[in-house]
Amino acid sequence: MDDSMSSVHSISAMDISPASSPRNAMNQFPSDHLLVNTFQQQQQSLSNILFSEPNINDYPLINKNLISYEHDDTSNAYCLFSSILTENNGDMRSPIITDESNQLRQRIIPESIPSIADAAPIIKKSSQRSCYRIFLCIPIMICILYSMSQYFNTSVILPRSTNWQNASEYLTKNLIGQEQGLEQFKDAMEKHKNLSIVLIEGPIGVGKSYLASSLEKFIPTTLISTNTLLGLSPHHWTESNRLSSYLLSYLSPSLFQFLIIDDVDLLPTDAMYCQTLTTALTSIDNNKNVFILLLQTGTISKICKENFDNIMTRYIQFNMLQRHHIRACIKNEADIQNVQPPFDNQQIENILNSVKYTNEKGILYSTTGCKQIPSLVMLESKRTAQ
Repeated sequence: MDDSMSSVHSISAMDISPASSPRNAMNQFPSDHLLVNTFQQQQQSLSNILFSEPNINDYPLINKNLISYEHDDTSNAYCLFSSILTENNGDMRSPIITDESNQLRQRIIPESIPSIADAAPIIKKSSQRSCYRIFLCIPIMICILYSMSQYFNTSVILPRSTNWQNASEYLTKNLIGQEQGLEQFKDAMEKHKNLSIVLIEGPIGVGKSYLASSLEKFIPTTLISTNTLLGLSPHHWTESNRLSSYLLSYLSPSLFQFLIIDDVDLLPTDAMYCQTLTTALTSIDNNKNVFILLLQTGTISKICKENFDNIMTRYIQFNMLQRHHIRACIKNEADIQNVQPPFDNQQIENILNSVKYTNEKGILYSTTGCKQIPSLVMLESKRTAQ
């Protein structure tokens, strides 16, 4: 026993080898009962301080992480724990060795060990910054995409769009008796660039309003009556920018759209109205990509015609409908109203005879076109059902 004690005291701090570990130091401790108990108590107290859960098995892992590069001698390992426990626990008393190596260890060990809990706020702040950057980038990307869409929104894109193709096919199938006028309208659509102004002229019931309502099913369309414009305050007709702002308020932010003004022949003969309207229509070019349709049933004044000639892209004439065109209108309307049982030839003839015609060079033309056909088909179906 004396030999073991003397061996402990004979080891100096400078004999510690870097290759040894705390576990090896424990195995080399002297067998003195009192000394071993003291060491175990100190180890237990150190575990309580560092981990709040006493566990002797944790000691080698902690000591390895903290002083894996320092000395390995038994006595200095003992002195290391003694000096630390003396600072943190007033009840424990152990020898204090003041050599430079132990002082260096005392400075290293108390340093806090970074943990996941300490890193959590840093990770949270980093994720918040990433979210902020994403939210800032979204409006910028939207502005860029919108600017690109406005820049490339030309007639090259429009004819290839699915909506226009569907509208074109629908009109070809259902707009009756206006094959030539419809082809001219399609050609104007093909050549459209940002602003096109087309005037469609024709008598009542030949398909002008039907064209407008059909376009509205497939493409953003704004339909305004001339009577609505005439109902505005006089300031709108004395200042073209006011009328232009009013028309722009109806237009949607779509890439392409129709603006249809019906019954332009109702404009007063005063030159102020036609001049203000033409100036307002041309000013829309700076703001929207729009195709303007002016629908005219009767004749317009010479002054209005001269003003329209300066801004018109094309004039299109819709012709009067003949008797066989009216027959086709009756069949289409019967299908729309789902008339059951279907009309026979006699019922169709009854409806045809209800329509008024005018004879021009031996050809019968309907004076009202297909305008009255929906109501006539409904009356005939009710009469047949009785």
